[in-house]
Amino acid sequence: MSEDVRLYIVTDDPARACLAVIGCHITELPPIFRIVTGPEQIAAIPNGARCIGHWFSWKVRHPSRAQMAWEELRARAGDRRPIGLDDKFFQLIDEWNAKRRKAESERLASIVAEYVTDNSQGGAPAENPQKQRWF
Repeated sequence: MSEDVRLYIVTDDPARACLAVIGCHITELPPIFRIVTGPEQIAAIPNGARCIGHWFSWKVRHPSRAQMAWEELRARAGDRRPIGLDDKFFQLIDEWNAKRRKAESERLASIVAEYVTDNSQGGAPAENPQKQRWF
């Protein structure tokens, strides 16, 4: 399965890293991205794979096992920069997000149009509008 992964995100906070790096919530993350947090997962990232570390709590004096695994992976790559990332790759992510947001917007507009059409055809008003609230 790892051959299908285009980017590994190594982090200590998957939800925040997903928003920061990919620009979407973790529940919307496509399978071409994999978020890894544990030392075993980090060590299993294949050589030459595209990956980025996005840490929110980096401990210098007492690093976690995950931090040590990340440092080892970077040393194995022989490079101190993120592996295989460039502006073009992030432009592709931005394009994906733009297409996703456009599709969501069009779908929402379609749902609202259906709702307005259904209610304008003489549907009975709700007995208690408060019951329709989502919260």
